[in-house]
Amino acid sequence: MANTIKSKRNFNTNSKGTCWRTPDRTGALTVEVAICLPLLFLFLFACYEIAHANMLMHATESAAYEAARIGIVPGAKTEKIEDAARFVLSSVGVNDFSITMTPSAISSNTPKVKIEIDVPFEKNTLIPQVFLKNPIFHGECTLTRESF
Repeated sequence: MANTIKSKRNFNTNSKGTCWRTPDRTGALTVEVAICLPLLFLFLFACYEIAHANMLMHATESAAYEAARIGIVPGAKTEKIEDAARFVLSSVGVNDFSITMTPSAISSNTPKVKIEIDVPFEKNTLIPQVFLKNPIFHGECTLTRESF
């Protein structure tokens, strides 16, 4: 009678007839995923947010430099300076920014051109910000005007 009692454990065989026991860990994978997956997503979203902020910071500095380069050329117009900054910032998806030019009107006697650009992170991100609290990225460039 002892030989007819079946074990509650599952045994499987492969094509060669080798027998192995299936482990009794039915809920372990679910618990591991429930613990690790939120941490993984938290890490991924933190990496995305920091990388996006880094991209905006460098794009702001680059836009200020490119706008100042347009502004130092003789005959530069305010509209072309703003367009140069807008072109660089729109290439990375920035829609809302403010630009300040010093002096506001460029003439032939202007010795230097200073461009300042501010980009608020809150208005230029795709996902709600969690890790960075409302930074405003500031790009500034001052160049001496070219003369003939």
